[in-house]
Amino acid sequence: MAVPASQMTPEMLELLKVLTRPDAAEEKVYHGFFPAEDVESCLDVPLDSLKFRLQTDCPLCQRKSHHLRWIRYSSPSSAWERGAGVAGALSLCDHCGIQVQFIATQA
Repeated sequence: MAVPASQMTPEMLELLKVLTRPDAAEEKVYHGFFPAEDVESCLDVPLDSLKFRLQTDCPLCQRKSHHLRWIRYSSPSSAWERGAGVAGALSLCDHCGIQVQFIATQA
């Protein structure tokens, strides 16, 4: 079940504009908390989605948290060198192309 536009936050509406651009379907970009290129570099570190059953569902398509793609995200080395690095579990909705939830395990 989708979220009605009347219940969407301004951030969700803005993201919806980005995702519904004519060329958006051609891109495989995860918009959200972290730069897409940083997320893409972590896609090869998957986590077991069944361990995240009661987390946040996708706010756009309502896909359940355990049906999202979960990866181990870690900031690039340059962020760690500046003392601004974070690491943890990040959920991605492949259907909507967004970052849904981040659970920090290291900061």
